[in-house]
Amino acid sequence: QTSIHKPDAAAAAASAAARAAAEADQGTNLNLAPAGRGLIIDAIMPAGADPLTLTPPPEMVLDRVHLVFNNVSMQNVDQKATETRALLKPEFLAWFGNYLVVKRISTQPNFHHLYLNFLLKLDKPELMQTVLVSVFHNVSKLLASPKITTSTSERSLLKNLGSWLGQITLSRNKPILQRKLDVKELLCQGYETGRLIAVTPFVAKIMEGAKDSRVFRPPNPWLMALMGILRELYDIDDLKMNIKFEIEVLCKHLGLKIDEVPRASVLCNRLQPRKDKNPDFNVRVGNVATQLAPSDAGSIVGEMSGMGEGGPGEGGGMPGSDSMGDMSDMGGDGSE
Repeated sequence: QTSIHKPDAAAAAASAAARAAAEADQGTNLNLAPAGRGLIIDAIMPAGADPLTLTPPPEMVLDRVHLVFNNVSMQNVDQKATETRALLKPEFLAWFGNYLVVKRISTQPNFHHLYLNFLLKLDKPELMQTVLVSVFHNVSKLLASPKITTSTSERSLLKNLGSWLGQITLSRNKPILQRKLDVKELLCQGYETGRLIAVTPFVAKIMEGAKDSRVFRPPNPWLMALMGILRELYDIDDLKMNIKFEIEVLCKHLGLKIDEVPRASVLCNRLQPRKDKNPDFNVRVGNVATQLAPSDAGSIVGEMSGMGEGGPGEGGGMPGSDSMGDMSDMGGDGSE
């Protein structure tokens, strides 16, 4: 076990004194985020995720809907939309929107364009709203999941929902309301809590939708403010390459060069992450001491030196079937 958390008051006082002395000597601000803190969903989604009240249709309608989605294509989308429109009574719209999000959109990103075209052909504006409600509901559950940093399948679901969210909002010149999803706050909390590994791909996929927008493409102020935070993040020491890669790919989609994006000064004023055992950073052992009080650094460095090349927290990913089961249970579409 590490010795970050001191068990008695005397040791805690000694650690605090050593930390204060280190700050005075080095002129640094060791304002670290609390260990083990998760995302504060109420601050990221101030309006809260709307509860889902689902009324599954009769078995015959369920079977017809499954059949439609198993056979729909760009060539027959008009015909399939006509068939489905006749099946969807108003009381079934919430169920249908959630079915589409949980069973199709979250797992089949290659068909997002087809599914969006299908929804537009249905010509039911209230259905698009129910889909959006289901997206935010499931996003909130994934962001709050304790497995989001260890389960690649959960991160894949979140990334796919981000791609869809960007397509049905920004791409169609519609804003993402801050009370529904505060993207800036999400990035900041992701940085503080070691969840950039999940948050950055999700946000990048949302923002990618701006490439097809007349309103939100660069130099839109909302978009460029977020890009400034991503530039600030990109320049942070020891950030893992896969997170930097997500930012580079986003810049390419938006026709930007990362070096030309003005750097924000937002993350430097937030709580700083603990880089040791943090999935967002590849920390060189010599740099660990800068993240901890001097009395803690020795024990952590000693522990890390005894580890294998894989480093802490590597491996042990969740089986894909487990996270898919969680996602399937999020709305209870009634099809099982």
